[in-house]
Amino acid sequence: MPRNSGLSENEKGKISAFHLSGKSVSYIAKQLSRSRTVVSNFLKDPEGYGAKKRPGRPPKMTNTAKRRLFREASKGQSSSREMQQSLELPVTARRIRQMLNKSPNFVYRRRKTTPALTVRHKQVRVEWVKEKVTWTKQNWENVVFSDEKKFNLDGPDGTQCYWHDLRKEEQLFSKRPFGGGSLMIWGAFSAAGKAELVVMEGRQNSQRYIDVLEKSLLPFLSVTHNNNATFQQDNAAIHTSRVTKNWFQEKNIQVMDWPAKSPDLNPIENLWGILSRMVYHNGRQFLDRESLKTSIKHCWDEISTETLQNLIGSMQTRCTEVLQSKGCSCKY
Repeated sequence: MPRNSGLSENEKGKISAFHLSGKSVSYIAKQLSRSRTVVSNFLKDPEGYGAKKRPGRPPKMTNTAKRRLFREASKGQSSSREMQQSLELPVTARRIRQMLNKSPNFVYRRRKTTPALTVRHKQVRVEWVKEKVTWTKQNWENVVFSDEKKFNLDGPDGTQCYWHDLRKEEQLFSKRPFGGGSLMIWGAFSAAGKAELVVMEGRQNSQRYIDVLEKSLLPFLSVTHNNNATFQQDNAAIHTSRVTKNWFQEKNIQVMDWPAKSPDLNPIENLWGILSRMVYHNGRQFLDRESLKTSIKHCWDEISTETLQNLIGSMQTRCTEVLQSKGCSCKY
């Protein structure tokens, strides 16, 4: 019989029967292979036996320790194991995760990779898509989308998860800064094809950005669009400086107005994702920048025109979704 286990209904019946027949507590205990204390406790209060819950093992986490844990988790800066070690808590990291999951104030969430949209951002996005939602397939096929992308030797910038306090603003994922272990790549594409990728060396300014455009964009426009296309770029400082704007005017290149914080509207973001999966296939890493550059350009060349056209074809859906959600980000 397990130690400290309660009496079964059968045992209770036998004890009562023995007791009514005048048997002693010692006799009954011996017959049932139970302690005299168990038998005696039952006979003192047969109706109330087992009604009172046993106190059980005292909790390892005191209320004070729980409050310390929740305060630390509320910062959204530490994993469960880090909190267990830094706070010297007497429970495992797994138990901490269970406690946080049980709390109504915490969820384990992936950090956002883009800043939250303000009311003003949403308003501007809605105005932008109101015009573009009526564009035809031919309109979008005449747009050249562009962007910069950082590739690391040790793999792509990943995602981060954290314990999010639902009473606070969601946190953003901060990517590693550009350094010697990575390449900054400029690229552009349209339904007609891809521009030549350019490695952007050193600290960027307006003149260096213009050099990139002259090296890659101008030949691409000449070959694929007969110098008659709309160019898209985001609102980075070097893209919108007076020097850069003057260059676009001199070259007679029409630049599309672009709403701030709208990577979901730019299909080249999806193209970067495709390229990144190809470059880092099976967890591949690189020992030097030259081998990384060779792989990036090779994979870029492998991307089919069909893929480009499918991405361009998604623009109508993107605009519709943003309009229906009143400026919120779309699924792309």
